Amino acid sequence: MGTVERRLIRLTPAAALTIVGTIVGLIVARRVFVAAHRPLSWAAAALVAAVLLDPVVDRLAVHIRRVPAVLITFAGLAVLGVGMTYLVFDEVEQALDRLETVAPDAAETIEARTDRVGELARDFELTDRIRDGVSALNDRVAGGDDVLRSTAGTAPVYFVCAILTVFFMTYGPRMANAALLQERDLVRRARIAAIVGPAVRGARAAIVFAIAEALWVGLAVGALSTVLDLPAPTALGVAAGILSLFPYVGLTVGSIPMLLLTLGFRSLFAAAVLLAVVLVVQLIDAMVVRPRMAQRSIEVGLAVPWVVALLGYAVYGIGGAAYSVAFALFGLAVLERLEAANRAAAGSA
Repeated sequence: MGTVERRLIRLTPAAALTIVGTIVGLIVARRVFVAAHRPLSWAAAALVAAVLLDPVVDRLAVHIRRVPAVLITFAGLAVLGVGMTYLVFDEVEQALDRLETVAPDAAETIEARTDRVGELARDFELTDRIRDGVSALNDRVAGGDDVLRSTAGTAPVYFVCAILTVFFMTYGPRMANAALLQERDLVRRARIAAIVGPAVRGARAAIVFAIAEALWVGLAVGALSTVLDLPAPTALGVAAGILSLFPYVGLTVGSIPMLLLTLGFRSLFAAAVLLAVVLVVQLIDAMVVRPRMAQRSIEVGLAVPWVVALLGYAVYGIGGAAYSVAFALFGLAVLERLEAANRAAAGSA
């Protein structure tokens, strides 16, 4: 029989204090983050807004002084945001009143069809489900006046975020330069500057391109819905524009409400034609538009925006989804610049 060798591990007082201090520090940091997640999220949103709005302010500052340029930019965004939100919710409220009357009739028309579509609608009990869905939406969706009242109640939050954004736009470059000067190695400092600066510009370009495409898609879907006399065309356009921010499948997913309403209020042929058009546009976007956008900004895949947006939404709602995607794009831009730098170093070696 062999003998079992036992070893005793003895901790020094310094090691024990380090372990206990680390555990306590992690617990305190977690509680501080949970308690301060709102102001931290305000700071994150203000930082993203400052980076995105800085080129606009720079162009206005060519003609007027910088402080009035910042104020004009914020005032324009506030008016646009509040006005668009009021218009969408007010139109949705009116559309729901219309849907409460005509949607069950449209569902009954679909169920009365003698083809496969009618059979599936009857099996799904489409009319009853439509009535229940419209009733639930009527109870939950607020109108334009309610949106204005809620916006007035949250005005101090937006005011604080605006002050933080102005602070970052004014002192952000100095803070970034001061952080860079903390690195004493000149070679490493130059490498960090060569990576971070282009990464910020690349991520900003990707966000601007995505917003421009979303505006185009939203206007197109809204105009088409108006031509087809569908309920809530502005809301349909806004939904399609927001979902088109996600690459490769967002445009198709965002067009589903318009396709369903076209099927209910128009005809199967019109819905099929619209679906074909949407798929063709989505294919052109994936094969032509996105690669050209990637050449001028960064390449964005399918998984990262969806996963990050879902996690951000779970943590802090729509705002969390928006600025978490912005930070994720910055991370992708940094990785892309690092890969390019490593390839250049390997080629020169």
